[in-house]
Amino acid sequence: MAIDFDINEAPMVGDRSAGWRYVRAAGDVFQAADGQWFLSSPEAVEFAHRHPELFSSAKALDALGSPVPLVPIAIDPPEHKRFRKVLDPMLAPRMVNSMEDSLRQQVRELIATFADDGACDAIDDLARLYPTQVFLTLFGLPLADRDRFIHWAESIIEGTGAAEVAEGAGPAPEVQENAMALFSYLQACVDEKKVSPGDDMLSRVLQLEGEEAFTNEEVLGLCFLFVLAGLDTVTAMIGFTLLHLARDPDLRRRLRADPELVGPVIEEILRLEQPAPLTPRVTTEDVEVGGVTIPAGSRVMLVLGTVNRDPEKFAHPDDVDPGQADLGHKAFGGGIHRCLGSHLARRELRLVVEEWLAAIPDFDIAPGAEPKIVWPSGTLHLKELPLVFPTA
Repeated sequence: MAIDFDINEAPMVGDRSAGWRYVRAAGDVFQAADGQWFLSSPEAVEFAHRHPELFSSAKALDALGSPVPLVPIAIDPPEHKRFRKVLDPMLAPRMVNSMEDSLRQQVRELIATFADDGACDAIDDLARLYPTQVFLTLFGLPLADRDRFIHWAESIIEGTGAAEVAEGAGPAPEVQENAMALFSYLQACVDEKKVSPGDDMLSRVLQLEGEEAFTNEEVLGLCFLFVLAGLDTVTAMIGFTLLHLARDPDLRRRLRADPELVGPVIEEILRLEQPAPLTPRVTTEDVEVGGVTIPAGSRVMLVLGTVNRDPEKFAHPDDVDPGQADLGHKAFGGGIHRCLGSHLARRELRLVVEEWLAAIPDFDIAPGAEPKIVWPSGTLHLKELPLVFPTA
């Protein structure tokens, strides 16, 4: 029986701790008034992750109406394995290591543009810019194209997250226009890489042969997935990371004194503030979870946000505690669809923290500012983060 529950009413804006407690209180497995199902307990979410044949990612993402397959997240087993087999090594830590010097220099240069100003909006001045530069670097595309790429990406991400898309109305004409512009840009890049390949991920994908080879549509789908799932999420996490550091001078001092803590602190902020805390699935047949039967064809949300604050696993579920970092979290999802770019995202966050603290060791939220997330939203993120700091 459906219960009187609306995820949009969760008190997320100022405090995600309260928001996820609100969701968890509704139950382990329940159906909301709108017909959508929610799995909020660690056991229920883990069951769904272990059974992708019962909880389809491909069917859940059909509503986006993408003209190309979103490789590999919108591909179900057994075909999914073919894509991950070749893509995972391309984003393994050793490949990310080869990019680190360039990525570090890029974030250092971005911070240098405002480090002497005494103030910045960390979202506009850094978080929106850096992930797109990383994507362009990864795929061997010109950094000079950053700003128009951001324009296209933000339009598409905002448009495909709108309620009318979920209801089947489709994206607005402006969103479709920007999507076509982005597809045309990416197709031109693909055509150029086929003729003159470089030492980048896009070139390596295009050089695959035999059973591993991607079709043109699959290559574009991979690129498009990075745009839809890999840019705004990292933008959001940069904002959340700097927000937590701005609020906690003691944590900043600990990081400066012991750089080895940077990784564990990032893991904890990922656990608390994951940008994509609800992942959609559609059941392929009737399935029993936690003693409750969910009918075939039901839309199901896996609530990673509640799993990441499980009090039975984390002694301090709502706090940044580096001592909990090795317990693991679901910020990058789980199962076969675990985030393809998790190693790269972690590296981006580490480089941001290291270079920020080197250039701006002390900073605060601007007087009068109250950073809040956008809610409801497909991706949890801060719209702005005004910071102030001493200048040299």
